[in-house]
Amino acid sequence: MFVDEKHDSRSGDLYEDVSREDIVAAFRMAMIGHFRSHVPGTNINESTLLASDYLNHFHELVMLLEAISSEPRGFADDLLSWRPLTYEEHFFESGFRDKNLAIAAYRRAPPKIRARFDEAVARLHGEAATLVAEVAQDLTGSTKILNKTCEKAAQRLRILIDEANAIANGEALPDKDPETLGDVGGQAAIDALFGTR
Repeated sequence: MFVDEKHDSRSGDLYEDVSREDIVAAFRMAMIGHFRSHVPGTNINESTLLASDYLNHFHELVMLLEAISSEPRGFADDLLSWRPLTYEEHFFESGFRDKNLAIAAYRRAPPKIRARFDEAVARLHGEAATLVAEVAQDLTGSTKILNKTCEKAAQRLRILIDEANAIANGEALPDKDPETLGDVGGQAAIDALFGTR
């Protein structure tokens, strides 16, 4: 038998048993594992690859709402100029020490977790825009009405911030499957896929 004629059943199994989707999933898991190896010592959550520091943008709005009720003229311009920022915009503009890692890790966060976080942030953006508009209408009216509007707005935002924060910190994970959490990372994910270990 010539060398060319040898049949390696194992290599044939690789081509038959591994789909493109399996390879993509293994690569995704390897990338998640790679980013997880870089986040210890940062404010980026190792499980979710998200940094809750992003939510400071919304905490600033809550502080503005609390301040404007006591000093409407002093903080009206700040409130009216507040605009929602995406996760990447926030870190790009911030002085966060690990901002480039935060942006890169966000892009590679486990898809189900990132989708839940992005949904929570979208609710925050929508609610924030609505609440700013409501407070803006009350700026020229009664101080009592303005205070009540600001108080309710701040309470509503805190609830939504807490929801997004829980997701970013891995406290509200949708489930515990490996695809979501990425329990097997890096080379181990690839080896498990191909059965080489």
